[in-house]
Amino acid sequence: MQERDIPAALELMLDAFEALDRRLGEPPAPRPDPAVAAVRFRDLVRRDPEGAWLAEDERGLAGAALALLREGVWGLSLLVVRPDAQSGGIGRALLAAAHDYAAGARGRIIMASPDERAIRAYARLGLELHPTFQAAGRPRGLVPPAGLRVGDADDLPLTEAVDRAARGAARGADIATLLEMGQTLLILPDRGYAVVGDGRLRTLAAFDDASAQELLRGALAGFDVETTVSPFTTAQQWAVPVLLEAGLRLRGQRGAMLLGGDVGPFSPYVPTGAFL
Repeated sequence: MQERDIPAALELMLDAFEALDRRLGEPPAPRPDPAVAAVRFRDLVRRDPEGAWLAEDERGLAGAALALLREGVWGLSLLVVRPDAQSGGIGRALLAAAHDYAAGARGRIIMASPDERAIRAYARLGLELHPTFQAAGRPRGLVPPAGLRVGDADDLPLTEAVDRAARGAARGADIATLLEMGQTLLILPDRGYAVVGDGRLRTLAAFDDASAQELLRGALAGFDVETTVSPFTTAQQWAVPVLLEAGLRLRGQRGAMLLGGDVGPFSPYVPTGAFL
């Protein structure tokens, strides 16, 4: 993938996920601002060219994949195939190309959509399958912890230290990309961080469960709209008391987290789909 391909790849991604929502009987999510969404594609194409792939057929662009590699931990950021071209081998070829970028990686992460075909393909890579749950509702009755503040680029070293402890590898450049995309960094000094935006928790990591609970409480306290918070793996039991305290509804989530090798404890941690 080249930067000139980004608008078409972004449109393909949106079409593919909307088609999946319709197949699952769910309303499609609102479309993001293309200029904002393109920042993710741009930075991954620039930082991880060996993980950025396209597939074409006689109708044009048929699929796209984005993968990243940070401090020895590989992650699949995106794999989509045009709806009318699915189940024909294109996704398998794209996954193979993106997964080649994992050669020599000590850890691998994939956050799978509810598409059973995708989950089956990812499981065949030898990754462990972890079920996930989510929370939904309008948070209420929460008070932010003392010391919680809005962060900036000067706080990226803290995010890197926390990520190494929680997920086995830092991704400071990706947190910077989220900030460029208009998200807000919340800092609990010396304890952890969260990224929020558009009424959603984007990611969260902390050195210990108590700090993660405080961060989640502070993040949710800033929401005054209906929100969905996910994905939580079953390793994130620390989150359940705060989610219940906020009055959110808990349910199992379709889709899965797939992990392999050394990704740290992967807790206390809430991943982001774009940067794992």
